Amino acid sequence: MVTFRREDRERVAAGEITVTFRLWTTAKVKAGKAYRTGIGTLEIDDVQVMPAGMISSRDVPRSGCRDIRAIWELAGEHANTIVGPDTVLHRVQFRFLGDVAPSAAPTASLDLDALAKRLTRTDALSSRGPWTLDVLRLIESAPHVPARILAAGIGWETLDFKARVRRLKALGLTISREIGYELSELGRQYLASLNPPRRSGSARSPRTRARSRS
Repeated sequence: MVTFRREDRERVAAGEITVTFRLWTTAKVKAGKAYRTGIGTLEIDDVQVMPAGMISSRDVPRSGCRDIRAIWELAGEHANTIVGPDTVLHRVQFRFLGDVAPSAAPTASLDLDALAKRLTRTDALSSRGPWTLDVLRLIESAPHVPARILAAGIGWETLDFKARVRRLKALGLTISREIGYELSELGRQYLASLNPPRRSGSARSPRTRARSRS
C-alpha cells in the first residue's frame, strides 16, 4: 500500500506528483498493478531499487519535494528512521487514475497502437531514458538467458533489469521462464509491427547481394 501525507494528496490527484521513494524491506506494490488508496486508485508504472545517493535530480519535481535531501527525509518519515546516501530505497513511479476500482484499471489487453503509446509514455517518464524497445529486442535475441547475464551485458543492475522486465510482463509482452525470459505472442507482434516485412521488389539484403557477386 502507498499512502501520502495530507499536504501531498491534492498534488497526487492532480498528477503533479508521480514518483515516491519508500524504505521497504520488500516491494509492497508491483509494476502494472493498480491499487486503491485513500484518495483514489494508483496504477504502478515502475518499481526500482536503488541507494538513496543515486536518486536523480529529475525526480525532485516529480516527487513533490524541494530537493533530494527532502526526498530522503520524506522516505525516512514514512519508516520512522533516518535515511542516508547508502540507504536502499524503492523508487515507485505511478499514475493517478481517480475514483475507479482497481479491477477497472487498464489491463494488458491493448491493441498495438495503444501499446506503442503506453510504452512511449513509460520511456518518457523513466529516469533511465528510453529502454523498453532495447529490452524487448534483447530478450528476443537471447531467450532463456539468466537475468543477471542480460543485465550485465547492458551495464544494468540485475534488480533494476528484473523490475523493468516485470513492467513489460504486466503488459503481456514477455513471459518468465525457469531460466530467463522470452517474448509472448503479443511481444513478437509488437516488434514485427515496428519492422514490417519488405515488399517484393525491394532492395536485396547485403548477404543476397554478396552471393550475386560471387
